[in-house]
Amino acid sequence: MSSETPNSGHSKPPIPPPAKKDPAWNIEKRGDRLYQATSLHKWFAISSLLLFVFTVITIMADYSREWKKYQRNYARLTIERARADRDNANRGLDRNKLKQLQDQMIAAKKSQEENAQKIEPLQKELDKLNADFYRIDTDLKNAKAIYGTDKYTLDEAVAKAAQDKSKQPEADAARKVLDKDEKKVNEIAATREDLSARIAAKKAELDPFIGAGVKARKDYDDGLAAYTRAKTQLGSLDPGFVVTSIRNAPVMDMLNASEKVQQILLPNLYNEQPFKQIPRVDRCTTCHLGIDNAKNANLPQPYRSHPNMELYLGSASPHPLENFGCTSCHGGLDRSTGFQDAGHTPKDEKQKEEWVRKYGWYTDEFLVSPMFASDKVEAGCYKCHNASADVPLAPKLDNGRDLIRIYGCFGCHKIPGYEGFRKVGPDLSTVSGKLTKEWVRKWLEDPKAFKSEARMPRFWNNSNNSGPEWEKRSAAEINAITEYIWSKSKPKVLPAVNPSGNAAHGKELVETIGCFGCHAAGPIDQSSKQTQTRRRFGYNLAAEGSKVSASWIYNWVKDPKLVWPETKMPSLRLTDAEAGDITAYVSSLKNDPWTAKPLPKVDSAALDVVVKEFLRNGSTETEAQDKLKKMSPEEKNLYAGERLIRRYGCFGCHNIPGMEKEQPIGTELTEAGSKLVSQLDFGFLPIEHDRASWYSSKLHDPRIFDVGRVKTPEELLRMPNFTFNDADAQAITLVLTSLVKDKVPLEMRERVPAAVIAGRQLVDEKNCKGCHVIEKMGGDIRVLLKDNQKLWPPDLNTEGFKTQPGWLMKFIKDPSMVRLRNFLDARMPTFHFTDKEVDTITSYFSTLDKVDYPLVNTFVETTPEQLKTGAELFTKLQCTKCHPTGNSNPTTPQKEWAPNLNLTQSRLRPDWIPVWLQDPQKIFPGAGMPASWPDPPFPKSAIKDVYNGDAKAQIQAVRDHIFVTLGGGQKATATN
Repeated sequence: MSSETPNSGHSKPPIPPPAKKDPAWNIEKRGDRLYQATSLHKWFAISSLLLFVFTVITIMADYSREWKKYQRNYARLTIERARADRDNANRGLDRNKLKQLQDQMIAAKKSQEENAQKIEPLQKELDKLNADFYRIDTDLKNAKAIYGTDKYTLDEAVAKAAQDKSKQPEADAARKVLDKDEKKVNEIAATREDLSARIAAKKAELDPFIGAGVKARKDYDDGLAAYTRAKTQLGSLDPGFVVTSIRNAPVMDMLNASEKVQQILLPNLYNEQPFKQIPRVDRCTTCHLGIDNAKNANLPQPYRSHPNMELYLGSASPHPLENFGCTSCHGGLDRSTGFQDAGHTPKDEKQKEEWVRKYGWYTDEFLVSPMFASDKVEAGCYKCHNASADVPLAPKLDNGRDLIRIYGCFGCHKIPGYEGFRKVGPDLSTVSGKLTKEWVRKWLEDPKAFKSEARMPRFWNNSNNSGPEWEKRSAAEINAITEYIWSKSKPKVLPAVNPSGNAAHGKELVETIGCFGCHAAGPIDQSSKQTQTRRRFGYNLAAEGSKVSASWIYNWVKDPKLVWPETKMPSLRLTDAEAGDITAYVSSLKNDPWTAKPLPKVDSAALDVVVKEFLRNGSTETEAQDKLKKMSPEEKNLYAGERLIRRYGCFGCHNIPGMEKEQPIGTELTEAGSKLVSQLDFGFLPIEHDRASWYSSKLHDPRIFDVGRVKTPEELLRMPNFTFNDADAQAITLVLTSLVKDKVPLEMRERVPAAVIAGRQLVDEKNCKGCHVIEKMGGDIRVLLKDNQKLWPPDLNTEGFKTQPGWLMKFIKDPSMVRLRNFLDARMPTFHFTDKEVDTITSYFSTLDKVDYPLVNTFVETTPEQLKTGAELFTKLQCTKCHPTGNSNPTTPQKEWAPNLNLTQSRLRPDWIPVWLQDPQKIFPGAGMPASWPDPPFPKSAIKDVYNGDAKAQIQAVRDHIFVTLGGGQKATATN
């Protein structure tokens, strides 16, 4: 029997063997590792294969990006064009001449071979002379350098000797050194001149043997120059399929690929990121490769060149590509190279459908600054051109800003560029002397029911406050507002008149003397290319006879300032008879069905509901009920009326006594174009989630976003409905999207002189562009005058360069002082400008044209002979057929007369007259003045012998005659 027991502690219990089914526990195979090698190798092979596949897919995806397709297509187009240029150059070669030149070169070469024994020693001597010349020329340059150094040493020594006599020996020594240098320079220069002469002589000896060949070779190369140039360009564009394929192949493209991302670094422009500004890097030219090449004007997009290269992108333009890039004007994601990611925006539904089908386009509401649609790109101008309210050369943007000014949007919203403008609505402090309560109540209910062109917006019967449940409340609110306004009104006492007149003649006057530069009488035809926006500046005259009395109309048209001292309406200096005729016409414009419509009854219970809502602010329900019981019907109306006016912000457009200092109630729009889409409440509307769509919907129906929501009356949206048409809504949306917070460096902003800023604002405030074209904008009244350009109010282009400030000041102050154009029925009105306003306008025109102001030199240097010649030319050109000249009147009908030339010396600047005579159409397109010296200046046959046909001398002579002789002789040299 063994002495050892199983648990005696002298031996360990045996370890049970692992299950045979689990190979991981097979020690013989696994050894001391925690993994099995065969399994590891298998998964390593699988992962390596997957990595290789994904790498290939990544490379191919990168290689097939859409911008590479555009670059390949553009390369193909440019190669095709270069090949066509080469072929055209080849077809244009004068092959006969080239053959002759080749024969001459062969003959010259044969002659050189025959005279080789004579040419070789001459050529060797010439080569030696050229080598000597190069050496001597180098020595001369070095000697001159030493001379310059010693000259400076001498100058320094002389200066020190002048201060300290002990330094004189140093100056003398320096002079001797310089004299020695000068002698050496002269010697080397003489040698150089001698070598030049010898080289010229040797070339003359050699020329009979080789000159013909050299000339033939040069002529041959010149004949092939266009073809060689086109061929070389083609070779650089098309190195061959193999070379192009290799350099753009995956992996190989890291060396010198022709297909690569193009970018423009704009270090002065930044993308705003939280706590950081990132420099803008435009990559638009990666696809738009030919955007700055005028040759691509007829290519399809994205290869077409930018329109108007003189204004945009050209190196000499105000907006060079390397400084402004693309996204600074167009918007979009600057670093993107993909169509969708870049933020392209379609201009209409048709283009949107095309893009969805072609590119899979969708609205990216998380893109902070998507591109402006192609027809709305003018929105990108304002960030740089915001020094004044107008943006010349951006007519769509300017039209939108005109609408904002005319409709008074700045009365409720803070909008940059509209500071200082007067409220657009009439003064309600005297309304009880002009209108009746019944008319005001009907008007407030729906202004456009009275006349379709009313500018007053609709506050009631909108999408969030209409229906049977609102009828009584709306009537109560309208009545309360009317009663409050009447309680504050103090009627102005006007002369009582009972005018009688001819309505037909009054209609003719209204249509011809200039009223329609600001007004219309009924719907305005918007089909013309000429904008009609500024004809909405004044109130539409439709149905005016159903609004005010004939006595009020007569006083208004006779003297607007008498009725309302703050009015913008000027005086047309009407006679009593003319005022009576216009009154008769305007009084005949009525809306009798609207007048006959009964007023809705005011429900006292509805009024109590409105009053109680206001009383609950700051009070309990019980306290509000107690206060309501103690109020009389009159107190309720006045209380509700005042608070409703404050709720709706009526004081934003109208002067209401006691509310002159109230602040605008609308949202500030200073950065409307940068407002995040996530901050816009789209409600339940099925519209695109972008700024433009939201603003457009808001302008079409400002309260549409309340539809489908449960709100109390005080929670409802308050913006009234102007019933803008699509064109107006789009124009104002264009302005709103232009108001961005982008920081533009000072050097990129338009620098507008203060005089121009002030002048533009005053011109806008007085609606001068309703009649006149100023800075290439305006002239809305022209559409009514059809194509009869003679009847158009004058274009004020170059007005500052044209007129003397002193004369222009007097004319603006009192236009009746002179009748310049007798053929015009329209009258320049009297605006009753202050002296400051007159100075503002005259300095504005002078500053625009960059001419002296207010003093100008009117002295003309001339001679009696020149004046005599000018008079002869004046007669030969038959200038008196149109222009009165004091004692002589034209024989043509008075309506075709041009300005009286006797006024020239006191009215015009002498430097302007030659420019006008040279080409009147260039200054005023459509002017009736003929061009006697068209550009290039070829005088008419009647005067071609005068001054040997020198047009400049002829124009100068005519100017001198008009300015000096007809002007009555020279007087002062300056005027102010």
